[in-house]
Amino acid sequence: MATAQNTRNTKKRTYITWLTIAFMMVAAVASIRSLPAMAVYGLGSIMLFLIPAVVFFIPVALVASELGTGWNGGIYGWVKQAYGERLGFFVIWFLWIEVVVWYPSVLGFAASTLAYMFNPELANNGLFTCIIIIVFYWASTLLAMRGFDTISKFTKWFMLLGTALPAACLVILGIIWLLMGNPSAADMSWSALIPSVFREHGQTLAGTHHLHQDYWKAFTGSIAGLVLIVSNFLAYAGIEMNAIHARELKNPQSEMPRAILLAVIMIVLIFIPPTLSISLVVPADSTSLTAGVIQAYAAFFNAFDIAWVTPVLGILLIIGALGGVLGWTAGPSKGLLFVGKSGMFPPILQKVNKNGVQQNILILQAILVSILSTAYVFIDNVSDAFWMLSAMAALMYLIIYIFMFMSAIKLRKTQPDVKRGFVLKGLHFWCALGLAATILAIVFGLIPPSQFSNMPVLEYIGILVAGLVLTGAPPFIFYAVRKPDWAVTPKEETEAYSAPYQNLKDDTPAD
Repeated sequence: MATAQNTRNTKKRTYITWLTIAFMMVAAVASIRSLPAMAVYGLGSIMLFLIPAVVFFIPVALVASELGTGWNGGIYGWVKQAYGERLGFFVIWFLWIEVVVWYPSVLGFAASTLAYMFNPELANNGLFTCIIIIVFYWASTLLAMRGFDTISKFTKWFMLLGTALPAACLVILGIIWLLMGNPSAADMSWSALIPSVFREHGQTLAGTHHLHQDYWKAFTGSIAGLVLIVSNFLAYAGIEMNAIHARELKNPQSEMPRAILLAVIMIVLIFIPPTLSISLVVPADSTSLTAGVIQAYAAFFNAFDIAWVTPVLGILLIIGALGGVLGWTAGPSKGLLFVGKSGMFPPILQKVNKNGVQQNILILQAILVSILSTAYVFIDNVSDAFWMLSAMAALMYLIIYIFMFMSAIKLRKTQPDVKRGFVLKGLHFWCALGLAATILAIVFGLIPPSQFSNMPVLEYIGILVAGLVLTGAPPFIFYAVRKPDWAVTPKEETEAYSAPYQNLKDDTPAD
């Protein structure tokens, strides 16, 4: 036994580069599938992206840089260090459940893109959408089963080929379009920098996590513009997720801030310039919220007499969607494995395969996603059902961010001597800004859209709150009924999952 342990500790450890972490962050956050919804506002989309970036994304990125270079374990480790094991468990569970609900929506985009390439009418076929989601998700799960090295390599290439390259193509095509003297489908005057929804007090469509077009909801009146901005907050969500992998870096204290900085720059560049390119060629009144990106490619390539390129870009868009799913498949579920090994889950949910991957958690995750995907087929009013689920998922994620900001403030006070690789100046200001933005987003998330006008507001809010309570209860139940024999790893090893990096030896084996 001692010999095996010594061999384990002396085995040369392999590391990943900070560029890989940066690409994984971009894959988890940036996606051009959400751009058509903003492209309908033309130059006004700049404001719709920049306000959430300033008041939400930048505070999240900066605070995550300090926490991610000080403590192991990602959001679970940070909250556990600040508020204890039980709330740490609750937060990582909430993150996992939120992501499970999100998968059918993002893969619905992939299904719509695939349909547009062959038969656009299939985009409205629930059975087709359901089958594509299940096939794509189980394929991502099988890839994730092969281990972190495989995930990081595929995620990096999927992000480059399926997100960065298509985004760059949109920008280049837009520039060529203007240089050739072609007219713009969008208003290019200075007044257009203010989104029309604020100037005209009209109607806007908003969607949590940029869902399938049919599942967006309308908001009218003076509140419409604010709802639109707040709905864009979660377009930036997820940059903190891959902090769980910071321990895989050779020097997380210096490399993690570098990775986050690069990711922030790339994400903003992927969002804004390509959005403007779409608005150049696709009129706002004919923009599809799901197929708007491929619409733009078709318009560009048809004008340049190279229509055969459109399906190629469609394939790349699908690859990008799969890259985002793959990145999210591993992160939260790996956090749950950490918790399970500490004795929070029964042994069946702690099982790993020969690659050290959380096998049973991934299988459970895939089963839940498959069940949710059948809503496209079997639920008559699937639009309202998916809206409620997604609104609840958004609230979950926002609650998680509240815990993150509060943990940063508390750890600065209770553990000031822990060495941070990145020390955020003005931490309390950035946390206060992030908290204010997050709380505002939660308030707006409780406002029912126009389609729920027949439902009393308190009933709508009550359903969402009840859903949060039901989905948030399991970790507290698991914690209450846990047994000593559920803890299958030594206490010192489980404590290392959330320990300050300064307390972890360099030769600690990778998880």
